[in-house]
Amino acid sequence: MKKLSSVLVAGAMALALGGLVTPTASAAPTAPAAPAAPTASAVPGASASVGIMRVWHATVQCQIVRISDNNAIRYDRADGTGNTEKAAIDDAARNIPVPAGHYKRHCDAKRTW
Repeated sequence: MKKLSSVLVAGAMALALGGLVTPTASAAPTAPAAPAAPTASAVPGASASVGIMRVWHATVQCQIVRISDNNAIRYDRADGTGNTEKAAIDDAARNIPVPAGHYKRHCDAKRTW
């Protein structure tokens, strides 16, 4: 009861002094404020607008060349994904199966989405 009366007295004094002022020491303790989420300006290297990460997909076609006679024997295609369009194309080019005694060349991005 003593705590309630001290809050009431502090509230009445605050009103008498000039309006609705929150009593400081005699008020019930408040919960600590939750930490604020970091903004884009607080994160180094981030832009002002923070968006959703996009996943890019790509299909790449490369020539498969036989090393012994340097002849293109076929074309192979593969798919890949990445956070950027270039990363998706590079991933797709890495996914091209190259048999022993061959290499790949002239890789072209056929489709990106």
